[in-house]
Amino acid sequence: MKSNVWTAVLSCVVWTGLAVGALQAQVPARPVPPRLVNDRAGVFTVTQRQTMEWELVAFNDSTSNQIAVVTLPSLNGYAAADMAYEIGKQWGVGQAGFDNGIVVLIKPKRADEGGEVFIATGYGLEGAIPDAVCKRIIEDEMIPHFREDDYYGGTQAALKVLKALASGEIKADRYLDDGELAAIVVAGCLLLFAFLLFIVALVRAHKHNKDGFNGGGDGDGGLGAAMGLLWLLSHSGNSSHSGSWGGFSGGGGFGGFGGGGFGGGGAGGRW
Repeated sequence: MKSNVWTAVLSCVVWTGLAVGALQAQVPARPVPPRLVNDRAGVFTVTQRQTMEWELVAFNDSTSNQIAVVTLPSLNGYAAADMAYEIGKQWGVGQAGFDNGIVVLIKPKRADEGGEVFIATGYGLEGAIPDAVCKRIIEDEMIPHFREDDYYGGTQAALKVLKALASGEIKADRYLDDGELAAIVVAGCLLLFAFLLFIVALVRAHKHNKDGFNGGGDGDGGLGAAMGLLWLLSHSGNSSHSGSWGGFSGGGGFGGFGGGGFGGGGAGGRW
């Protein structure tokens, strides 16, 4: 009896090892030179790939967090989660000692099979980006775009949220509670008000100058105040992580991977 148990355990270990080895063999090779955007399924244009690469390199340079976007034409029968984790491990996505990497794996929908996406988070980012948040990002930010074959729009929408969460600009609970949406609406209203104030001040300044007033009149003062308000609003909240929540700054080439600590953090979805 005991011999049969040990035989079964040994067989399970062997078959598990063979399955893992087969999966590892299917993982695409680490890109040379290293890149953060690897579109093996061909769903992005050249410009779209380059834009995302610049953004993610700038994000890596400013926060040390690495996000790798990988598209594959097929998963070859493997689960998206397993493939994403293996890419993170074998490529070493993240920084050594911090395991602050994210793998966004996309398998586009084809005529004969559905689409799949998985967001895998490294050990160092599981607290900032819980599984429930990954699921919400996929369902709300990505799949609605993907259903329309807009892979760039869905990926960019997800990256915007992931970068903000990883850098600490927004918290997971705020994203889940839609608190950030309210803040964005308020900020948008303030920007609109400042823009209208700017236009009014500009018209008044032009009228004063036309009527012969000097530069110290009320028109110039209102114009200066409006411009100051616009500057403050456009720069508020961006002092610690420029280029992560809105827009991006330029940066040098990607220096390479160095982490690879992935376990079970993340979530997936299908359409």
